[in-house]
Amino acid sequence: MASNCTVRETLVALNVTATACDAPVRDRSREFANISNILGVISALFVVQRFAYKLWAKVELGLDDWVTLLALVSGVPNTVLNATGIVQNGMGRDVWTLQPSTITNFNYYFFIQEIIYFLEVAMLKLSLLFFYARIFTSRTVQRMLWTTVGVCVVFGITFALVSVFQCAPVHYFWTMWDGEHHGKCLDINAIAWSNASISIALDIWMLAVPLWQLGILNLDWRKKAGVGVMFCVGTL
Repeated sequence: MASNCTVRETLVALNVTATACDAPVRDRSREFANISNILGVISALFVVQRFAYKLWAKVELGLDDWVTLLALVSGVPNTVLNATGIVQNGMGRDVWTLQPSTITNFNYYFFIQEIIYFLEVAMLKLSLLFFYARIFTSRTVQRMLWTTVGVCVVFGITFALVSVFQCAPVHYFWTMWDGEHHGKCLDINAIAWSNASISIALDIWMLAVPLWQLGILNLDWRKKAGVGVMFCVGTL
């Protein structure tokens, strides 16, 4: 069927077949929206609690706090898009049950989310690095941390730009699905895997630095283990 029909015709045929055979209509969109909303609220509560405590205890807010807040604010559009644009345009439903315009809209909103995601990941790493820079004052460690900050900034901006311009023309990203438009795109899987690989490498490095500093402190091994677990959880 796929070799003789267009993508749109194939989807119509699948929809007609499913309807004629009385196939169950699958829809898990509400589950996705609920999970997204719950995680968004939990994230907001943690950040609010962090700021509330520091203001109550009159602890000076650091650059790590403000970057954390910025990451939360930048994540709000993604949570809203999940609950509206993504869910309303097909998330959790079989693609052959959707209208062509709905599929296009879904890809458009996914395109926006991809850009925000890359920036969010970089900001979360920066918040940890700024936190480490406050507690590890050694000149050597400071140089290492600020160099890593530079790498994270380049990492976030680079992948955000790659995400924006991965297709030429840009709108081909959300219109190419039907095979009726012309353009070219980078390999989205290659982009995702390279981003994940660099991100994991940075995470390992960012975990190694505080653990290395922890190892040279004159603390009981049980206290070191507790602090080490805290760093591991924070990095993850």
